[in-house]
Amino acid sequence: MKKEIKIAIIILIGFLSFLWIEKPLREYLSLHLFEEKIAKQISKITIRTILIIASFVMIKKLRLIDFTGLNSWKTHRNIHAPVIAFVFIIFGIAANWSTYKSASIELLFLYAISVSVVGIFEELFFRGAIFPLFIKSFEPTNKPILISAVLSSLMFGIVHFINLFNQPENIIGITSQVFFATSIGVFFCGLMVRTENILIPIIVHALVNFSFGAGELKQSIEENSDIEKITGINWSSLVPTTIFFSFIFIGGMYMILKTDKEKILNTLKKE
Repeated sequence: MKKEIKIAIIILIGFLSFLWIEKPLREYLSLHLFEEKIAKQISKITIRTILIIASFVMIKKLRLIDFTGLNSWKTHRNIHAPVIAFVFIIFGIAANWSTYKSASIELLFLYAISVSVVGIFEELFFRGAIFPLFIKSFEPTNKPILISAVLSSLMFGIVHFINLFNQPENIIGITSQVFFATSIGVFFCGLMVRTENILIPIIVHALVNFSFGAGELKQSIEENSDIEKITGINWSSLVPTTIFFSFIFIGGMYMILKTDKEKILNTLKKE
């Protein structure tokens, strides 16, 4: 196993281990300071904010600043790349508009911050660190960027199986999360290399979380939700969501294949 892959696995294990702190923090906050639904959002925001800082430091230590575009916030290319994704996001927000309206201002604000910090952390970690480490490892192959995008996205998707610890009876639902996360991970990799600035996938990721993750918000405002509502599959939304993520996966593959491979490799060699 190459050095870069070992580094990727080690930091993944380290970051996942730190995520376990979220549960005792949530329990403490709900017992002493806030109601459960507020404590859940605050604990998620707190832990992800710490991980965002750690991810940024790690990117600097691994000398991946140029790859992410973090050395120049205003530098970007192919800004039109996420346009179609924004169209789907608008539809997602429209479909969940009643849920947003039903939530209190405080809960909606915390939800928006929560899904944003999750998007920032996951992009910095997976697309800002894991993805380029894989590219360095697979540089001798014919398609190092494509291989790295698929493998790092599979890693990103498989990580979502940890949700089984909270919902062990929801195997089908969690498996669908893994599929969707893998698909959109490829798209974010494509955005990363096409726009040459990680800010673009960060913004799109946060908006996708806000529009397509409203089920969590709905559960928080429905006090009488039963197990079927919480863990069952909403088949009416599953079909259009599957179409969306399949389209996103193809779009990501297309952007990766259109990327200047030598330019990306040269950027990583300079660091």
